[in-house]
Amino acid sequence: MASIQKMKNGRWRYRVSYKENGKYKTKTKGGFRTKKEAELAAAELEKQLHKGYDINAADQLFPEYMRNWFELYKKGKHSPEHDKNVEYSVQLVEEYFAGVKMKELTRDMYQKFINEIAETRTTETVKKRHTYIKECIKAAIEEGVIIRDPTYKVVVKGKKKGKDEELKYLNYQEAKQLIAEIKKDMRPKYISRYIILFALATGARFSEILGLTWDCIDFKNRMVTINKTWDYKFTNDFADTKTYSSKRTIKIDEDTCKMLKELRKVQNEVAMKTGLRNEKNLVFVNTKMELVSNNAVNKTLKTLCRKLGLKEVTMHSLRHTHASMLLYRKANIKYISKRLGHKDIGITLQTYSHILDELEQAENMLLDQIMDDLYHAK
Repeated sequence: MASIQKMKNGRWRYRVSYKENGKYKTKTKGGFRTKKEAELAAAELEKQLHKGYDINAADQLFPEYMRNWFELYKKGKHSPEHDKNVEYSVQLVEEYFAGVKMKELTRDMYQKFINEIAETRTTETVKKRHTYIKECIKAAIEEGVIIRDPTYKVVVKGKKKGKDEELKYLNYQEAKQLIAEIKKDMRPKYISRYIILFALATGARFSEILGLTWDCIDFKNRMVTINKTWDYKFTNDFADTKTYSSKRTIKIDEDTCKMLKELRKVQNEVAMKTGLRNEKNLVFVNTKMELVSNNAVNKTLKTLCRKLGLKEVTMHSLRHTHASMLLYRKANIKYISKRLGHKDIGITLQTYSHILDELEQAENMLLDQIMDDLYHAK
């Protein structure tokens, strides 16, 4: 049972007795403006005690809590890339919140932290760091370590501009030129060209393309199943997709299907002739049964762009190019979203808002034309 007392300075305090490891202890807190505030706070504390929460857990340092959370519940549970991103968030907390206890965290304090890291980072990076910190805070709330969420409705926005390549894509005619140039010299020895064509035809990520195995290709129905990636940065082996929604089965066109059939045929011929084996059953390996690096494919792509007088783009830009071509040809936004493996159409709309804005202007012109025809019909 809590006892409520009025202090000499006119403020109120509570004292709550509880039993821990067979010993009786008390928890006291003062500074409340009214007796009611003290009673409500004491009731909340007693509620936590009744549920078995460690009421002293809020006294631990925030950096120590997040480091422990990472080591126990995150590290090694996903990809090395994921671990690296969470580690960056932990390091930021250790740097900025040194000496800050869990119970001392406030929304103002957290917003100031976000504002500070935003000065030298892009919005995408700030959001990524915030996501993992917020996940840790949510765990602390669920464990009863803290009651309120200091990350609630904070504004997350970076001040540094993103890489230009993130916004680059080829338009319909430029993509057509690139494809024509690639097809002039298609040899499995130059596997980069096959990868570029496949990226243009599917919008798949580079790691997804490398991770494709022949059992993922349904030649009869012209379908490709993307259910894994290739971790070319760390393990040099198969890895999970970026998100659960990235697992998808998509349709491919007749020419792309034909290209894949020819590639498989050559790989079988090489295996018979040289004895080399495609041990992992990978689709995009060269005549030495080896994968090509991201750097090599980007180098080939940039060389082709320079030759055609086009702006230089990267593999990631081909994903944007695929989406932009579908948008310009009036493809349904839901279809595009699923094809790219986005979690929902909101991500697709946000990513390609600049293209959609351009299309809206064209639609406005079309509206003018339609109404003009109606008003002046003979």
